[in-house]
Amino acid sequence: MKSDIFKHGKLGFELRYVENIPECTKMHIHEELTVTALKKGSLNLIFNETTSELIPNEIAIINSGIPHCATKNKISKDGYVLYVKKEYLKDINLSFTSFYEIIKQKNIYQSFIKLCDCLLDKKVSLIEKEEMFYSFCLTFFSFEQKQTHEQTESVLATNIKKYLDENFSEEFILDDLAKRFELSVVHLIRVFKKEFGLPIHSYILNKKVHYAKELLSSNMPIIEVAQNSGFFDQSHLNRSFKRVFQITPKEYQKNIFP
Repeated sequence: MKSDIFKHGKLGFELRYVENIPECTKMHIHEELTVTALKKGSLNLIFNETTSELIPNEIAIINSGIPHCATKNKISKDGYVLYVKKEYLKDINLSFTSFYEIIKQKNIYQSFIKLCDCLLDKKVSLIEKEEMFYSFCLTFFSFEQKQTHEQTESVLATNIKKYLDENFSEEFILDDLAKRFELSVVHLIRVFKKEFGLPIHSYILNKKVHYAKELLSSNMPIIEVAQNSGFFDQSHLNRSFKRVFQITPKEYQKNIFP
């Protein structure tokens, strides 16, 4: 049975993928909130007094501590379950108060699958995975934010940008950044995006690409440029560089050093 798991010690969530979805006929509970989706087949999600069918293009959100089990109506494939610790949600000022919900909007399902693909991709940075997770959570969970003066938020965003400019090559998570500026992670994401129009992970990637451009201009070998500018490998640098400059690093160097 093909399966995969994303988990990181600093994050309060993990994702499990399984190709062939097994039945789970015994009633059980999870300590975490769970978000479930599948690409093929259908499942009966059975609670104490109700049964709901889960099909492709839908997601199920089940709160922690809710007894449930699942049976298959037919062969079901490509299942995803995201487990989120309730304390983690509370720490970032998010909450989900329903027992469970079946979300039937196709665009939300697609957003969840995109998140799952991102979490399982070993060549995606940790901070991008985090930010996509938070963006997805804001679709469903209520968020309480204290009002702050617009000018204060602008200054705050500028200070965050300055820190990123000086530390973009460092490995950190959003929670580290939020604690440094005494913000919730969600507030951090919103303040920065509002001021600069880019998610934090995109801004960091952009800084790395421009730094790589400087190194390429010194005629450094491309594989060393990738290592020194914080990319996973040369192919990761190639994709990111072309996205920003519409030219590959090799083509860029060839034009500078014919």
